[in-house]
Amino acid sequence: MADERVVSVKLEQIEQYHGELTAKQRSLSRTDLLDNTTEQRAVERMFENAIQACSDLAQRIATHDFEFDGSTSKEAIRVLGRKGVIDEGTMSTLVAAVGFRNVLAHEYGRVDPVEVYETLQTGLEIYDAFSRQVAQWFRDQN
Repeated sequence: MADERVVSVKLEQIEQYHGELTAKQRSLSRTDLLDNTTEQRAVERMFENAIQACSDLAQRIATHDFEFDGSTSKEAIRVLGRKGVIDEGTMSTLVAAVGFRNVLAHEYGRVDPVEVYETLQTGLEIYDAFSRQVAQWFRDQN
């Protein structure tokens, strides 16, 4: 079973990053973000951190609880979906978020500030949903 301390730390990190993104969501207008490269980079980094924390936690649980031996974050998330740790909608959205993170972190494509803004406005629920579902699953296992 995944170490309770590690799960707890990762859930706290996700909550922290979600809170930071929510604060930016409330404080930044579209123009504020699109006209300010520093704000764009800050929000992009917050997304990277939030998605990476979810990915790390998914890999930890998939490896320790379901004998996952793969190396991709997307596949670890799919394992959690198949095993009922997270629901299908959360799984699909988080897999897509990993792709978004890859673009942000590795510049696999041009980062579109409009997409970053739209994701900031409409895509934050995934972090709360993932955290709730993982925490519930973990409680049910103990």
